[in-house]
Amino acid sequence: MNDCEERDEVLMNDLYTINSKPIILRPWTEGFDFNEEVLKTIPLLVKFPKLPLNYWSNHVLSKIGSGLGKPLYADACTTLADRVSYARVLIEMDITRIIPGSIKLYDPKGKVIEQMIQYDRKPQFHQTCCQIGHSCRDQKKQNQEGRQQRVLE
Repeated sequence: MNDCEERDEVLMNDLYTINSKPIILRPWTEGFDFNEEVLKTIPLLVKFPKLPLNYWSNHVLSKIGSGLGKPLYADACTTLADRVSYARVLIEMDITRIIPGSIKLYDPKGKVIEQMIQYDRKPQFHQTCCQIGHSCRDQKKQNQEGRQQRVLE
């Protein structure tokens, strides 16, 4: 990449995948250590099904997203209102916390709306080993099965 602007465009432009699994791109920082880095915040595609159309502006979607994490951007169908069954926003969320299934929204008249939330993928985060994408229980079960198989051989 030639400059920071080009880097930022790559980082913020799209969700990248390898073998249909999302990858997370982050800018390199001085002193980065792979052994010390615990990935706690990751971008998640968040859907707001049946979101009232008066909440579809970038400003309002950003406010809603701020209740969940750091909103990065709305997808093209949401921005252009090409699909009105749900709005979708990419939000950087702290996965060490409980990932909510709904959020309360307040309209200008003070009415409370319970907005459902759906996730394209909801990653597992295990508190004990501080890793994403597996359950230590599953890992223990595999280790026990492996030991039992070795004993039988």
